[in-house]
Amino acid sequence: MPSINMISPRRAEKRRLESNLRRLLVAIVVEVMVVLGVSGMMVLKISSTKADISGLNADIDKLRPTLSKIEYYNKEISTLKPKLDTLNLAKSDTLRWRRVLDDLSASLPQKTWLTRLAAQAPSDATKPEILVSLSGVSASQQLVGETMLRMQDKVSDFDKLDLNFTQKANAGSRDAVEFQVAAIVKLVAEKDKKEVEKS
Repeated sequence: MPSINMISPRRAEKRRLESNLRRLLVAIVVEVMVVLGVSGMMVLKISSTKADISGLNADIDKLRPTLSKIEYYNKEISTLKPKLDTLNLAKSDTLRWRRVLDDLSASLPQKTWLTRLAAQAPSDATKPEILVSLSGVSASQQLVGETMLRMQDKVSDFDKLDLNFTQKANAGSRDAVEFQVAAIVKLVAEKDKKEVEKS
């Protein structure tokens, strides 16, 4: 019977298995270390994000009173806006009439005086205009004509200007001329609209 020596191949097989087992253990240890490292980084990132979130929540809590004040002021502004618009329109109307009166006084030549100024609302409510009647006294017909020309040039709010009449009158011991002028004033001039929009 022949004798076969199986010890040597078994030893080689055992060494090969042990080597493979060592490699497998090293791979498992490396994988566990990688998983632990990644898990540690994730835990650090999560805790950092939680800290950031809690800081932002604290900032939001600090800003909450300011936000509620802003909301309150916005409501107040929306409540006051119609009143403010009315006030701005009244202001522009007042300033316009002041400007009209200033322009009228600048348009009167020497020896010409206004004795009466009357304003009348239009009979047609759809027309945004006011009829203004100006009565006055002047030293001559020529000064009445000069007054008309100056009013057309200087009083920009007058849309239309008509001389109703002139008649002779006495101013004490001197001769004079009474006159009456009718003018149309637009209720809302373009420049007043721009002033209201600016303010």
